Amino acid sequence: VMFGYQTWGHRTLQALLDSEHTVVLVVTHPRSEHAYEKIWSDSVADLAEEHGVPVLIRERPDDEELFERLKEADADIIVANNWRTWIPPRIFGLPRHGTLNVHDSLLPKYAGFSPLIWALINGESEVGVTAHLMDDELDAGDIVRQEAITVGPTDTATDLFHRTVDLIAPVT
Repeated sequence: VMFGYQTWGHRTLQALLDSEHTVVLVVTHPRSEHAYEKIWSDSVADLAEEHGVPVLIRERPDDEELFERLKEADADIIVANNWRTWIPPRIFGLPRHGTLNVHDSLLPKYAGFSPLIWALINGESEVGVTAHLMDDELDAGDIVRQEAITVGPTDTATDLFHRTVDLIAPVT
């Protein structure tokens, strides 16, 4: 099962579809006309549908229908990237191997939103992507894998986005 949204989620889903794993269900957010969401707007739902994967659209992952669909899917793992709300323990703990979250920072630094911007503001010399197992604390579970890139002297958040988004497949 994959939870994701926008370009980050799209890249994660593509990596899973290209792997030996079978994606049995995708959960994504509804399309938005918000300016930020239109910039990196590759559609997770469209990609899933092109590959015959069932899609559920949710603002939040906390309803009974979603829980039942996840139980029926009987997945080994959930992989999440750019899911915009907290995923409750009864959801992230449901699969046999838990939930792997792909986050666009070198955790434990910069948990939460806008990690690339905060890394630039704080003068970090490198940024990256982390895959970690979800637990009760936001972006704080056991780290499974990290990939990093160097921040150049003229790099912008957009530059770093384009370089870190390419790290999603290797980390996933």
